[in-house]
Formats: sequence, C-alpha cells, structure tokens
Amino acid sequence: MGKLAHETFVRGILGTPPELLANASADERARVERIMDHVLPVSPRRLGLLNDAVVTSSLARYELEKIAAPTLDISTPDDLYGTFDGARYTAEHVRHGRFVGYPNGGHMLVGHDAEASSQITAFLRESAEF
Repeated sequence: MGKLAHETFVRGILGTPPELLANASADERARVERIMDHVLPVSPRRLGLLNDAVVTSSLARYELEKIAAPTLDISTPDDLYGTFDGARYTAEHVRHGRFVGYPNGGHMLVGHDAEASSQITAFLRESAEF
C-alpha cells in the first residue's frame, strides 16, 4: 500500500490522524498495522459500513439513565469518528458510567494501548463484583 493510500485508510477507516503513527513507538505502529490487516479488504464490508453510516446519523436519544449495568467509555478528542463528546455524555448519564479520555490517540488510541487495556481490565474486575 502506498503512503497516500495508507494515510487515507488510517484516517478514513481507522479514524486516526496518520501523523500520530509517525510519532508512535514501533510496537504501536505494528499494532495498528495488525488491525489494518484484519480490516482489509473493506469491500466485503461495504454495505455494512454504509448501513452503519445511515443508522448512526439518525439515532434518537436513548434513555441512558435507564441503563443499570456499569459502562466504560474511552475516547480522544482527535478520534476522527467524533466519539469523544458522545462517550463523555454517555458516561455522565448512565448510572454507573465511567469515562476515560486521553488528550490524543485517534480512534485507535495510539500511544495509549497499554493504559487503555489496564483501564478495561480494572473495569471488568470491578464490574464482576457489581
């Protein structure tokens, strides 16, 4: 894959600014490459992706206050899918919601994989006691 195609894919499909990978560790770049290998080719998922775009653009507000199960929302302001505000909002309105925000990292949480994994592990342990 050429550099422009790679950057377009990282931005468009993985929702992550490509410049984050340029400054990421070799392990983080390899992790994102593995994710790309699992996502490609996109063509078999084309109709599903188009459906996702239609559905998510017209969702009615869900009554988050009715959710009793613990929830964990993790995001970054530079997630190119725009999940940061929604994740924070969700965590604020779900009774047992928890929000973890990183200053950057895109949708792939570049540079925060180990920390996010630790957050998820801790959340699952705590939730098992719920």
